[in-house]
Amino acid sequence: MDRRQLLAMAACASVAPTSLVMAQQRYPAQPIKLVAPFPPGGTVDILSRAMADQLTQELGRSTIVDNRGGAGGTIGADIVAKAPADGYTALFGAVHHAIAQSVYPKLGYDIRQMTPAAFLGRVNHAVIINNALPVKNIAELIALLKAHPDKYSYATPGAGTMQHMMTEYFKSVTGTEMLHVPYRGSGPAIVDLIAGNVHVMFETMPSALQHIKAGSVRALAVTSSKRAPYLAQIPTVSESGAPNYDATSWYGIYLPQNTPAPVVQTINAAVNSAFQKASFVDRWTSLGADTGGGTPETLAQLTTSEVSRWAAVAKSAGISVG
Repeated sequence: MDRRQLLAMAACASVAPTSLVMAQQRYPAQPIKLVAPFPPGGTVDILSRAMADQLTQELGRSTIVDNRGGAGGTIGADIVAKAPADGYTALFGAVHHAIAQSVYPKLGYDIRQMTPAAFLGRVNHAVIINNALPVKNIAELIALLKAHPDKYSYATPGAGTMQHMMTEYFKSVTGTEMLHVPYRGSGPAIVDLIAGNVHVMFETMPSALQHIKAGSVRALAVTSSKRAPYLAQIPTVSESGAPNYDATSWYGIYLPQNTPAPVVQTINAAVNSAFQKASFVDRWTSLGADTGGGTPETLAQLTTSEVSRWAAVAKSAGISVG
């Protein structure tokens, strides 16, 4: 090997790390697709659009929401899990995906093996009913369901979703019966609830709140252990006839497995920055969501613990999909 070859190799060795750093610093160099795994109109769609708007500002590149609904959010998650690990396809994930690990025996991915990027906060749920239903509180709903165990139905955005699990949990602790009617998302489910084709929903606050305020549905209770400050007049399920009942949803951004750490850190920093801005926090909380943030490890730990928690509930209720 002559002197010129040695000099060329040395030059390459010194440039390569710098080039790699520059490439990483250029992320994102193109628009990011944020997959919302439910149809338009529901909580995931509402919150994902708010987050996409803010990420566009934080990252200086467009973040575009791509609705891929169906199968309780698992179709969209599967798309992201199998996408290139380059940071340009992300999942607006939810507690639904932790639940899916135990209720979908043929699931083609594992949410615990995807790359967690950022925790996005929790949301409360409201027990909402069709306005024609002759009840004004949870105690009256329980009495009605017990008197007519084969007459009433409840809607969810899909089998195996959080709404499905928490309603089955409600049925078990109150000794009531309702027919489950799964939809492809909360949007179409609420349309049918308003029309009277189904009677009850345990729906996430961001999608329920607008209909509660408009008077198109009636809110009987919230599902958290404490009352929601924006609906302080509405009692909790726990204080209304089902003691110790407590269930909320949560959300996070996930990327394909093996996404490079600098990309994950960039998205995580953007989310944390968003939750430091009063204007965004006001918008986010006005939709009925709590603020998020923290490290990717925070979301990873939550994901693992929630997979275990809801596996136990699914087993007890005998819930399996597909």
